[in-house]
Parts: sequence; C-alpha cells; structure tokens
Amino acid sequence: AMSSKASTIGGLANGLSAQENTDRPVCPVSPPPASFTDIDHLPDRTAAAVSCIVYYGVTAGTTPTTYSPGASVTRSQMARFLTRTAAAVGVEMPDGESAPFDDLETIDKDGRLAIDRLWRLGITRGAGSTAFDPQTPVPRRQMALFLSRMLKVAEAAPAADSPTPSFTDLGGLPQETVDALQYLAGLGVEWSAAAETGRFEPARNVTRSEMALLLAASLKAGGARPLRLQIELSPDRAPTYGAAVAEVTVTKPNGDPYPGVLVDVFASQALLAGGRCQVDRDSRLNGGDGGTSEDCRIDRADPRTDSKGKVRVGLAHSPIAEAVRIYAWTGSDGQEYREAVPDQVWAEITWFAGPNRVEVDELEDEDFGTIITVRARLVGQGATGQRMIMEVVRQGAAVYTRVATASFDGGVRFSYRGPRDPSSANNDLEVVDTINVFWDRNRNGVHDGPAELSAETTMVWDD
Repeated sequence: AMSSKASTIGGLANGLSAQENTDRPVCPVSPPPASFTDIDHLPDRTAAAVSCIVYYGVTAGTTPTTYSPGASVTRSQMARFLTRTAAAVGVEMPDGESAPFDDLETIDKDGRLAIDRLWRLGITRGAGSTAFDPQTPVPRRQMALFLSRMLKVAEAAPAADSPTPSFTDLGGLPQETVDALQYLAGLGVEWSAAAETGRFEPARNVTRSEMALLLAASLKAGGARPLRLQIELSPDRAPTYGAAVAEVTVTKPNGDPYPGVLVDVFASQALLAGGRCQVDRDSRLNGGDGGTSEDCRIDRADPRTDSKGKVRVGLAHSPIAEAVRIYAWTGSDGQEYREAVPDQVWAEITWFAGPNRVEVDELEDEDFGTIITVRARLVGQGATGQRMIMEVVRQGAAVYTRVATASFDGGVRFSYRGPRDPSSANNDLEVVDTINVFWDRNRNGVHDGPAELSAETTMVWDD
C-alpha cells in the first residue's frame, strides 16, 4: 500500500487575487468542444464557456445533445451549478443537517443535496424561512448575491483597485447587492451586455448561456485548475540503503485520468530565494531530474503520465540521513520551476541512517595452497543481518564466491584455500588474487554498483 505525507501547494482555494490569476488558464487552451447541437450559433466566447463548464463537470446539459442556452436558470438548477463550481475551486462540501425548506418534494436527491449544501455554506437563505422556490427562475440581482457569497467562501480576493459598478439602474437595490456587484467586478466576473448598455437589469432572468459565462469567470476567479495532482510515497520512511517509489497521479477536474502530461519530479531540502528550485544532490531519482531531464524545468525528457494518469519515479539516497521533500509539478514545455507554480504537490520522505561503508582487513602474502581467513565489516546503523558476498578474481575471472551474514557488529569472515603452485621449478612465480567484499543489499547475488557498498584487497600467493 502507498503511504505519504502529501501536500498540495498553490491549492485551489488559495486566496489568489484576480490580478495573480490573470495569466492562469482555467480550461485547456482548446477545451474539448461540448457535444451540444444547439450552441453552434453562440458567440465563440460563450460556446467556449459552455465547453469549459462541461469540462469541469458543472453541467451535462438539458439532454445529452442539448444545452438550451436561451432557457432561464431555475433556483434548483442554480444550486447544482454553484455547488459544482464551488467544489472545483476548492470549497469543501459540508454534510449533515438539511436546509429548513419544505417545498423540495419534487426535487431529486442530487438537487436537494445541492440546496442543503448551499444553505449550510451560507450561499442561500431561501425565499422565506421555510421555502426555497426551486422552480422559480433566478434574476440577475439574486445571481450576483449567490456568486459573490460562493466566491467569498472560496476566499477569492479581488484586485486592489476594483472598479465601482457604473450601472444606471441600481437605484433601490439593497447595499448588499451593490457590494456584491463591486466584488464580482474586482474578480473579473462580468455581466453580458451590461458594459454596452450601461444597465445591469437586476430583474432580468439569467439565461443558461449567460450562466456559462458567469461560471467560467468564477472558476478563474476562484483559482480552479484544469488538472489536479496527487503524490504518494511508498514508503515515507526508508533506510539510506533502501529505496522508495513516488507515484504521481494527474486527473481532470471530473476525476478522469489525464494521460500524456509531462511531470517534472525533483528532491529538495530547501528552495532558493524567490522560490527557485534547489535540487538535493544526495537524492537519486530514476525518471525525474536525477534521471532523464533538466533540473527543475518542464522538458520532453520528463516522464509522461500513462493511460491511468500516473508517473512512477524510483527514489534512492546517499548514506546521509535526512528528510527530503519530493516535488512533482507540471506546466508548459520549457517552463522553469518557481514556488508559485499552480500545479504542484510535494510529499516528504525521511531517510534514516544505514550502513555507509565496507572495510576489509589487509592480508599478508601466503604460500600456495594455504587456507586463509578474510575479515570484513559492514559499518553503520542497520548492518546486523545484512547479506555480504566475497568474490575472488584471478587473472580477470571470478574463481571463488562465498556468502555470509553480518554479525551484531557488522563483521563477516570468509575462508578460502589458495591455488596450488603452478610451477615448482620456478620459485619466483606469484599469483595475485583481487578480493572484493560487497553488501548484496537487494539480495540478487550480483554487485550492482556504488549503491551496494564494497571494498577490496589483494592476496599474493608465492612459494
């Protein structure tokens, strides 16, 4: 099972101002067009907004093939739209106590749940103490209140120099409604045709095409992202002689896997000034920046998510004990990492001390055929019980191999007999053995390089 100490950085409901969100696209550059047959006549911006809220799962249309852009939005439809939008911008959906409305008998379970959640979040107060009026169309003045309350719950921050609404028909409206319009204007949530006519038309019912524009703008104002990342480490504690795996999952807003996404992975103990990346050089990553790609940059050598939206990166570490964060992030090709990039996650792994070297005692020259003892030690924490292998190499070929288990102090002893005198008539002849003792940490019987600590000595046989 995977386990992790994972954290989302630059999360969805992150208090970003409208200005900070300006260059952060909410939908993919070319969102998959919604498969509705009745939106072709809409302006490109409106059709794109419909496709955007379909992409986020905010709407599925009135039928599988129609969106009904000219229809009014009822209060029950509004409740569904808003709760789905709120979830997309990171608002945690409450459960529990139901709203005190007694006119919801004709509304299905999903609709009642949406209304309950809006009430518990303080986004709706109902049409009266016990009535919600679910089938009544939503006028623009009510929609302004609903949207502003939802975005305040999402902690969306307007630009510091928010414009004051200059509509000519706001006289007689409650101050809360006027304040809501100013708040929305500061977030870039605009009302169709209002700028051209100078009128807000507070009593006019909101249409479904207008709703798409408002919700797409609200997704942007609330910091919604077109993809989501998760990271899990298995395990989140490992000995420095061990290994771990980071599994990064990228999904679309509706939870579907997002294949083909470039994911940059790096390990760091601390970021540099300005939130720039600083790679931990004691960490070893296979498939991330320690493997195939440029440090802290999205490039085409980075691993791509598979059909399940996943990337798996092997982790290892030097013998130094420390805690390290494993960062995973994505962006546009060529983009360099900064702490403020919106699509990133991290998880922390603690590497604890383990063996750090192998020592082998030096040997004195011996006569041919003598039985000798080779003493070695695996030094460092966790050495007890580790598998050690001695390999004797003579004239470039392995001639003898033995396996032993390290004792309580990491010590091992190997014995072997030297070669026979190859020529009794030549007293000057010598045979040299290279004796390599290594820690077979993955227990495959093969010395797999520096990660499997080793040491060697030589033995000279003569007469």
